[in-house]
Amino acid sequence: MSLTYKSVYESVLRLANHFNHLGIKKHTRVVVMLPNIPEMIYTWLALSRLEAMMIPVNVHYKSLALRYIIDDSSATAIVYHADNEEDVLSATSILNSCEVFVGVGECKNDKAVPFDEYSSKPFFGGPYRPEEHDTSVMFYSGAATGPAKYAKYSNYQLYRNTNDFLSAVIYKPDDIVFSQYPLTHFIAYVGVMNALLNAGASIAICDTDDDEQLKKTFKSARPTYLVAEPSYFKHLVQKADSTFLPDSMRYAITGGGRLKKNIIEAFRKIYNLPVFKVYGMVEAGPILTVNTNTDKPDSIGIPLSKVSIALKNGKSIVNEEIIGEICIVSEVLTKDLQELLKEQIRDGWYHTGDLARVDMDGYYYFIDRKAYVINVRGFDVYPEQLESLLMKHPMVKDAVVVGALREDGTESIQAHIIPESGKRPDDEALKAFLSEELPPYQIPEGFSYVTHFPKSATGKVVRQALKKKIKPIMEEI
Repeated sequence: MSLTYKSVYESVLRLANHFNHLGIKKHTRVVVMLPNIPEMIYTWLALSRLEAMMIPVNVHYKSLALRYIIDDSSATAIVYHADNEEDVLSATSILNSCEVFVGVGECKNDKAVPFDEYSSKPFFGGPYRPEEHDTSVMFYSGAATGPAKYAKYSNYQLYRNTNDFLSAVIYKPDDIVFSQYPLTHFIAYVGVMNALLNAGASIAICDTDDDEQLKKTFKSARPTYLVAEPSYFKHLVQKADSTFLPDSMRYAITGGGRLKKNIIEAFRKIYNLPVFKVYGMVEAGPILTVNTNTDKPDSIGIPLSKVSIALKNGKSIVNEEIIGEICIVSEVLTKDLQELLKEQIRDGWYHTGDLARVDMDGYYYFIDRKAYVINVRGFDVYPEQLESLLMKHPMVKDAVVVGALREDGTESIQAHIIPESGKRPDDEALKAFLSEELPPYQIPEGFSYVTHFPKSATGKVVRQALKKKIKPIMEEI
């Protein structure tokens, strides 16, 4: 099914009328928990037309996480899919704030008003006087390293960030972007939905993981860009089917620094597509850097306009090629957000907890989370680097490296491995493989073999859960 801008616009005006009659007005806070379906696009634009505040939520969030967001944000309305109804009802059962329920699909909740009723409504013709400082969206982080953070973005901030993104990734009107990234994620919200609308380009969506259905979508939509999570690139590499992505595809985009070098190399070899990296975070951007330089495929790029980045070790700024913490000065850090993050803001700089290095050309390279660094007898070991090397072994499908606390306060390195095709590698052979490129102190002391890793709702590995499975090592050093 293909839709024109005109047909979408008409559906949006009808939906805005539907929402308005349900009590959704200017500044109403609305949680939106929808997958990548047309209704997600309609809802985003209808709420924008009403000047309401949208709070996007990943459809994989369970009731406790959803309840926290609804309560913390003071949302009074929720738009959700029938597949998530059980979690929505559980989340709102003890909350009095959420009064409006709009359900997509066959919802059984008596309180839920059918989304599809919008089709019989007339166009909304109410006033539209958005101010640049009015808040239009409120993002929540995935809470991988602590309590969920949030950031409210004004119309101006979104406009600025979108246009800065488009100055690096230049969408044209004839471009078609396929988004595997959830449209509720800030990267897709800014870098797909907002950016495509500004550029007058098109979006292709398919709410399924079924490869056959995806291939049909690729064949009919003929997308030129793929925007996908790092884990999806790993899936495509394992698939190793050069015909899976259409020949119309010219570029791929992914978020963060978690796409390992060996995966990028394998993906480019199989599909012959450059991979652009985007780095950002809910609380300070949201998109901070973009890399479109194919000569530096490992880099997360250079800062966008209105963003200043420094790599610091304590109060000191480090030199090129030295690892330091990513620290940011951004106009997004408003007074309320600065109060929320006051423990991480020192001398005006927001300390992100991410580690990186920068080269002589000003390109940044993500190293790891500061909290994940393993202290081995006074030496820092970065799990990301070790994991990338482990995954080059033919019998290792995936790897996560964590530290186990010793009695003296240092740590030992423990590697958790998902074997390739169930073929468990030999521990000593793995150590010998690693020792070809690593010094002895970086070699894991222990290996465990698992079928999967515990992951958060946003697909990130919960490393603390792996750490809890490791008994502290008590021995003489």
